Amino acid sequence: MSAGARMRRRDPENVIYEEVGKSIEASIILAWSTFNIPDPIYELPEFPAIRPNGPLVLTQQALGLHSADKTGFRLRLEESVRNHYRPVPGYFDEEERRTNWMANNVALLTDDVCTKTACVWLEQALDEEHPDTDRWYLGYSLLAGRVLCGSESASLSQSIPIMLVFGGLDRNYPSDAPHPSGVNALNCLLDASEQFSDSPSLASWISILSMHRSTSRMLSISDRAASRIIREQKRIPSGCMEALINLISHDLESAANGLNRVVLEGSDSARMILAGNLDPIAGRDRKLALDLYDKLSLNSDTGVLLVLSSSLYSLCYDDPEAFQVRAMRLIETEDDKVIRRLIESGFRGYLDRDPQDKSSLLVMAWKYGGSLSKSRLKGLIFQQKQSSEENFRRTITRIQKFSETDALGLLEYVEGREVP
Repeated sequence: MSAGARMRRRDPENVIYEEVGKSIEASIILAWSTFNIPDPIYELPEFPAIRPNGPLVLTQQALGLHSADKTGFRLRLEESVRNHYRPVPGYFDEEERRTNWMANNVALLTDDVCTKTACVWLEQALDEEHPDTDRWYLGYSLLAGRVLCGSESASLSQSIPIMLVFGGLDRNYPSDAPHPSGVNALNCLLDASEQFSDSPSLASWISILSMHRSTSRMLSISDRAASRIIREQKRIPSGCMEALINLISHDLESAANGLNRVVLEGSDSARMILAGNLDPIAGRDRKLALDLYDKLSLNSDTGVLLVLSSSLYSLCYDDPEAFQVRAMRLIETEDDKVIRRLIESGFRGYLDRDPQDKSSLLVMAWKYGGSLSKSRLKGLIFQQKQSSEENFRRTITRIQKFSETDALGLLEYVEGREVP
């Protein structure tokens, strides 16, 4: 790059500094205009909090702090660059490469620095012995605005929701109870987030909070997670499904209520995501997983049934009878793709346990399946003959009862494979 080009290009640090100022102003105004900002969690009796009259005063204070704390800005920016930028060892002009990267990632760095700034102000407000109540309104409003506008850095932070609900970062979370004012502050923010479908923080924070027994019911985690899944018709937030699964270990009732809501009210996409998560659900509560399986299997489309047929054998691994009953229902759908998937995922294990096919699953799958299913069954029936001539003949006889042609063709196929 020529010297003239270097002179014409603005220093990316200055650009980011300006963008952070704009984002601070826009975020505070957005938060203030969306919901009622709660009062500080902590305040000293001799220095009660003075609530701002509106966003104008607050933005002026915030921009004044931003302007006066250029050193803090540089430290936060440097930390952000260190977390995101990947240097190339031995590169001939690493400084120039780093500068170019910063210039091309202004939005990313601006977002990250804004979130870090909000956290610094909140930490000052959450000092239980010396709380700065002015910083509370500034930090909370800035953070809320970042969340509402879909900030990626805010949504990825695991510490922010915990800091709010417990009233600080220096808490013993397994034993400490949530701070009542912290619960209210986080509830207000989560309620406001539900108005913005593009806010990813709701899903990711719900997943984090679901792991804490003391917060899940106070913050209505099950209801929030299920409502978000139901509301999103196609982009199902994985964090919300994770939250419902996390709840099973310490709040089975709430988890079951939320998961059943997804079954009854969710879109086909939501039901398919739930079907794909039955194995981890079974790892926590097998009875709940089978109950959800049974409800999902009623009036579901082929996509959901395919997922269910893939997981059925693992769900019923310790209960062969439960597998046989549910497998027969899938076979009776007469959906060739579903039957084939069931054969591929569960029939080998089923025949290992019941080589005689006492439940006639092998025979019924042949009867109701199409060409895809029968191509898989031929191999299994051939293996059955290798293991037991008697079991093989019994299978052929059963098939012959509804189709002599199929029985004869299958017999010829198996005998043909045995020819040396």
